[in-house]
Amino acid sequence: MTLDMEQIRTFCDVCLSRNFTKTASKLGITESTVSYRIKEMEKFFERKLFNRREDKSVECTEFGNAFFAEAQEILSIVDKYKNVGIDGELIGTIKVSAGEIGGVFLLPPIVRAFESKFTKIRVKIEINNSLKTLKKLSEGECDLGVTASVDFEPNPYLKNVLIHKLLRLTYGIITPAGHPLSNSDSLNVSKLIGLPYISRDDSSGSQREILKIFEENRIRESDLNVVWRFDNSSSVINAVAEGLGLSIVSRVQASKYVQGGLIRFIPIDTRVESYVNLLDIWKGTNKLVNVFVNFAKYYVEASKLMF
Repeated sequence: MTLDMEQIRTFCDVCLSRNFTKTASKLGITESTVSYRIKEMEKFFERKLFNRREDKSVECTEFGNAFFAEAQEILSIVDKYKNVGIDGELIGTIKVSAGEIGGVFLLPPIVRAFESKFTKIRVKIEINNSLKTLKKLSEGECDLGVTASVDFEPNPYLKNVLIHKLLRLTYGIITPAGHPLSNSDSLNVSKLIGLPYISRDDSSGSQREILKIFEENRIRESDLNVVWRFDNSSSVINAVAEGLGLSIVSRVQASKYVQGGLIRFIPIDTRVESYVNLLDIWKGTNKLVNVFVNFAKYYVEASKLMF
């Protein structure tokens, strides 16, 4: 009896998804095929790889966990050579799940520059909120994630992820042009108390960072007069521009609206350090992903004035 690469790939995906049905859907095979491949591997090793739970999810046994790390390395080595063309040029696709800051404001120019240099590599971006991006990473549905926060509680999603801090974010209070606070050089979030406030939903990475700033100042969002709550920053900023209230966003999100004279951005006095995070499920073992990560870090460092 021998092992084949499809068995190992299926095993690794089940380790990440913890669900045979999800693995079957992702790999385009039947659930019975997933089950058969795992059983064949368990016969080969004469060990159980997974324990089944009542909710139909699975968890790795101690042996399964130990083999998972080695199996990922095996796949990485095979993919390394599979992703190299006859002329030595890298080929393949990188799947990225990104929150709004990463997917809308940061990644597009990076991906354009990257694909113009590495013409046989395609970067596919899917826009999700930060919480969904973390879930997709944990289930092995993407190679990289880009989020404005990793501080979600409870947070089971970061056990097998390498985190790169890609870009430092500055958060500020945004006001309509001409608002009494609009000419301030900086503001404390306590200035928002009693004023109409426009918030984000709790699955937003930016919202998690904003709540940390509130906590630093011993303020709860419930202390504010929240008049609207949106699931994206564009709606928040447009509502502020229309005079419906004040809000907090990052400078990256506010920049073009400030340049257009629609709103004012006043940096917040805070010690909270916030970043756009680049999350690598491969933990540095995938050659294609490493090339993109290094390119993105270099691009951001060389272009900081843009952001």
